[in-house]
Amino acid sequence: MTVPSERVLDLFAVPGATTPLGSGVVAGDLLLVPGRDPVVHDWLSPLLARLAVTMDSRPARRPLDLRLAVPVPARDGSWVVDGWAASRHEPGTVATRDLDVTLAAGRVLHAELASWVPTRPAQLAGDEGQLVHTELFGNVLLDGYGAPVVVDVRPAWLPVQVAEGLCVLDAVAAGEAPDSVLARWDVDAARDYRRVNPR
Repeated sequence: MTVPSERVLDLFAVPGATTPLGSGVVAGDLLLVPGRDPVVHDWLSPLLARLAVTMDSRPARRPLDLRLAVPVPARDGSWVVDGWAASRHEPGTVATRDLDVTLAAGRVLHAELASWVPTRPAQLAGDEGQLVHTELFGNVLLDGYGAPVVVDVRPAWLPVQVAEGLCVLDAVAAGEAPDSVLARWDVDAARDYRRVNPR
C-alpha cells in the first residue's frame, strides 16, 4: 500500500495515522488517493466540488439520494500534492461490493456529469461519449442511511456503456460478481480500454 509523505499530510492538514480505503487512505476527515495528475485535477476537482455541493443542497433532496465526495484543496490551494488528491471522507461509510448498487449509482452520477460537462474538456482524449468515472467498482460507499457516496472519480471521455462495462469487468475480476454477468453486458470496448489504461 502506498502511504502519503509527511509533506502531503502536512499540506492537507491531516494527522499521520492513516487507514487504507480502496486505492487510498483515510487520514483525519479526508480520503487521500495517489497517482493523480495535477493538470486534470485543476479543472476536475473544482467542478466536482461545485457539483457535490449542488447535489447536497437541492431542496427536494432525500436522505437516500446519491452523494459525491467533495474534493478538498491543500493549504497552498493546489488540488494535487506530489500526486495525491483529497476529498472529504464521510465517517461511517463502507464500500459496497454490490454490482447493481454500484451501477445504479454510476447511472445517476453519469447523468449529472452529462449535464454539467456537455462538451469534452481539452484535458481528456476521446471523440464519442461524455465525462465518466472509469473505476466505479470499489469507489461507491454507503453511508449510515444506505445512501451511495461516490469517491475517487477517475475521469475519461467515453460512452456510458463502456464505463458500465468497466465496472462489470472490475467486479468480476475482484470476485464480487460471477462470470455469467459478462453475458449481459457488451464488455469488448471496456476490455480494450482497460488494456490501454490498466487499473
